[in-house]
Amino acid sequence: MVFGGGDERRRKRNLIVIIVFLALLLGASAFKLTFRPAELPIASNLVLIALANLNVLVLSLLLVLLFRNLIKLWFERRQKVIGSRFKAKLVLAFLILSVAPALLIFAIASNFITRSIEGWFKPQVERPLDQAVAVAQTYYQNLETLSLRHGRQLARVIARDGLLAEDRREGLAAWVVEQQEQLGLSAVTVFGLEGQELVHATDPVLREAATREVSENHLRSGLAGQEATTVRELGVGDLVEALIPIVGADRQVLGVVVVATQVPERIEAKVRLISDAFKEYKQLKLLKNPIKFIYILLFLLMTLMVVFSFTWFGLYLARGITDPVGQLAEGTKEVAAGNLAYKVEARGDDEIGALVESFNRMTDDLSESKRRLEEAYLDLQDKNTELEERRRYIETVLEAITTGVVSFDPLGRLTTINRAAARMFGLDEASSVGRLVEEIFGGPDARHVVALVHRTRRPRGGSAEQELHLRRNGAAVSLLASATALRTSEGEYAGAVVVFDDLTELLKAQRLAAWREVAQRIAHEIKNPLTPIQLSAQRLRRRLSRAAPEDAQVVDECTGTIIQEVDALKRLVDEFSRFARMPAPATRPTDVRPIIEAVAGLYRESHPTLTLTTRHPVDLPTLEVDPDHVKRAVLNLVDNAVEAVNGAGEVTVETAWLPDADRVRITVSDAGPGIRPEHRDKLFQPYFSTKVAGMGLGLPIVHEIVEEHGGVIRVEDNAPRGMRFVIELPVTRAAAAVSV
Repeated sequence: MVFGGGDERRRKRNLIVIIVFLALLLGASAFKLTFRPAELPIASNLVLIALANLNVLVLSLLLVLLFRNLIKLWFERRQKVIGSRFKAKLVLAFLILSVAPALLIFAIASNFITRSIEGWFKPQVERPLDQAVAVAQTYYQNLETLSLRHGRQLARVIARDGLLAEDRREGLAAWVVEQQEQLGLSAVTVFGLEGQELVHATDPVLREAATREVSENHLRSGLAGQEATTVRELGVGDLVEALIPIVGADRQVLGVVVVATQVPERIEAKVRLISDAFKEYKQLKLLKNPIKFIYILLFLLMTLMVVFSFTWFGLYLARGITDPVGQLAEGTKEVAAGNLAYKVEARGDDEIGALVESFNRMTDDLSESKRRLEEAYLDLQDKNTELEERRRYIETVLEAITTGVVSFDPLGRLTTINRAAARMFGLDEASSVGRLVEEIFGGPDARHVVALVHRTRRPRGGSAEQELHLRRNGAAVSLLASATALRTSEGEYAGAVVVFDDLTELLKAQRLAAWREVAQRIAHEIKNPLTPIQLSAQRLRRRLSRAAPEDAQVVDECTGTIIQEVDALKRLVDEFSRFARMPAPATRPTDVRPIIEAVAGLYRESHPTLTLTTRHPVDLPTLEVDPDHVKRAVLNLVDNAVEAVNGAGEVTVETAWLPDADRVRITVSDAGPGIRPEHRDKLFQPYFSTKVAGMGLGLPIVHEIVEEHGGVIRVEDNAPRGMRFVIELPVTRAAAAVSV
C-alpha cells in the first residue's frame, strides 16, 4: 500500500479492469445465446444466462477484490512498507478462521442440491411421458393410414367407372355423398385435372369447420401422381387429410380425391396436453446442468463473501493501526523530494497527532522559504523568455524578408544566414553555418564578399559596400552588398553582418525608363524634320522630272532613296513612340482562343510550308485583358518563332488553365536553333536583337503588355530543340493586383 498518493491512478486502473471484465462477460453471453440448444426457448435461455452471468459477475468481482487485497499486501511486504508485516499476520489469521468452515458448508450444500436436481429427472418419470406421446402419435398415424386407404378405394372406383366425365357429374356427387356417410368420413372433395373442385361432401356435424382449402403444393403433387397427408387444426379438433391421385387405365392422372377424418376435440386436447407436458419436461431436462451450475455458483458466492468479509475486516483493523505511521513516513519522503506543500492528516489528539502537527508546521516554514526563491527564479525566467521571443522574432523577420542577411564571428565563420541569402548564392542553410567566409564565397563572382568582410576588421572600417554581378540558373543577378562591423561595448571586433539587396529588377526598371526617355526624345527630335525632308524630295522629283533624261534618272533615284529612308525613319520613330508611350489597356472579358486562332490563320495563309499547331483546353476561362494588346503580343511572339524556323518548320501555340494559381498560360514554342544563354537576360531589353535587321523593340513591348496585365513572361528551352516563350496571365483583376 502506498500512503498519501496514487489513489486516482488506482481508481482508474480498477475501472479499466471492471470494464474489460464486463465486456468479456457480455461476449460470453452472446456466445452462449448463439450456440444454445434448438429445443430450448430463447426466453428461458435469456433468464438462465442472466442469472448465471449475475452470479459470475458478483463472484468474479469478489475474487478480484480478494486477490487484489492479497496481492497488494504481498507487494507491500516485498517493498517493506511500514506496517506491512503486522497487517499480513492479522489478515492471515482471519483467513485461516474463515476458509475452513466456509469450504465445509459449500461442500455440503453443493452435494445436497446436486442430488435433489438429479432426482427430478429419473427414468421412472421420463418413461411414462415418452409412452404417452408415442400413443398419441400412433393414433394420428392410424388415422392417416385409414384416410389413405379410403381415398385409394374412392379413387379406384371413380377411375374405373369414369365418374369424372361431364355427363356423370351428378352421379359422382351422389355417390361421393353416399361413400362419405358409409365410410364415416368427415369430408370428401374431388378435384379435376385442372385443379378445379368438382364435388365436395362434408359431415353435417362439422358444417363450415371443415374448409375446402387445399394447399396448392399438395394439390400440385397430387396431380403429379403423388400421395400426401396433412393435419390441420380446426376450432373443434384436428382434421387429418389424405390426398390421393385418380389414375386412369392408361396410368394418366385424371384428378385428385381428398379424404378428411376429424379428431374429436376432447382427444385432440388431451394429445396436446401430453405433448406440451413432454416438451416442458424436455426443456427442463436441458436446463438441469445450468440450474445446478447456478446453485453451485450461489453457494460459492456465499462462501467467498464470508472469506472476503473476514479479510476486509482484518485489513480494516490493520489499516487503522499502520496508516498514521505510514503517512508520516511518506510525508518525510515527499518533503525530502521537494514537495513542501505535503500535509499529513491528523486523526487524533494522542502522541502521534502531536507529532503530525509538528511535521506540518515544519513543512509550512520550508514552503515559505521555497516560495521566495521561486519568485526570484520566475523573474529571471521571464527575462530570459522575453529575450528568446525577441530572438525568434528577429529570426522570423530575417526569414521573411527578400533581402539577404549573413553574419560572421570574429574568426570569419558564418553564424547566421537567412533563406533569401541562401537562395541568392545557391547555398544550403544548415551545412553553411560554421564554415569560413573564404569557403562559402570563394567563387569568382562572389569573392568581393570576402574582401568586404575583411575590410570590416580594420580599426576604422565600420562599413563597406560593393555591387556584385552574379549568374544564377543562367540569369544575371545584380546585388548591392553592404557589410557592417559588429563591436562590443568595449569596442572590440565581434564579427560582421552583410546585407544583400537584389537590384536586378530595379536596374532593369531604371534601364527601361532611360530607354523610354531616350526613345521619347529621339521620336520628338527626329520626327519633326522628317516631314519637310520628305515633302522637299517629292517636290524636287516633280520639278526636275522634265529635265534631261540622264538628269531626270539621277534625280529620280536620289529622291526615291531619300523618300524610302525617310519612310524607314518614320517607322522607326513610330516604334519609338509606341514603346515610349504605351496606351492604357482597355480591358474587358476576353476569350484568348479566337485571338490566337486569328493570328495562326494569318501565318498559315502566308507560309504554306509552315506547320503551325494550336492546342486549347475546353474549360479555358475568360481573361480581363485588352484583346488588341494581347493580339499584338501573341503576333510578335509567333512572328519571332516563324522567323526562327525560316517559315518552314514547326511552331506550336497552346493554352492551359492553371486552377491552383488562377492563371492562364500561353506558350509559343518553335523548333529553331534557339538562343544562346548569354543573350537570354537581354531579350526583353530595348534595342537588343539577335536579328540582323531587328530594332529590338518587339519583345520589350510584349514584356510591357504582359506586365501591365499583371502577368509574367519567361523564356525556356524547348525539347528537343528550339525555344519556348511562356506567358501567364491572371484570370481576375484581383489576381492581377496581387501579382503586380
